[in-house]
Amino acid sequence: MKDKYKARMEEQLARFIAELFLRKLKDPRVANVTVQKVKAADDFSTAKIYYNMIGEDNDIEDVRAGLESSRSFIWNEIKNHFRLRKIPELIFVYDVSLDRAMKIESIIDEIHKEGGEEEDGEIE
Repeated sequence: MKDKYKARMEEQLARFIAELFLRKLKDPRVANVTVQKVKAADDFSTAKIYYNMIGEDNDIEDVRAGLESSRSFIWNEIKNHFRLRKIPELIFVYDVSLDRAMKIESIIDEIHKEGGEEEDGEIE
């Protein structure tokens, strides 16, 4: 039962924080940030917010600074919206899994192109 509650709260926190990024945060540094998932400690003392960025023109350090400056605002919004005994400390973590997947996909595409060129060369 406790695991279901924790998983549900993590999902609700992720949706809520993503909505904050879209609707309430005015900092242009976090305009293209998406929340991938939230992982909370068992006692909800901390919550790691895994995020990624949409687009190529974002500087990771600028986004990180924007999130750090927005931390107290997000924390207060969570405090006002959720009924939790303890509001977790927010830790922002850049999620590299999407970057890795895109890199692997580009490598596979490159291999297919090279393989297709060799086959075309053999046929001619």
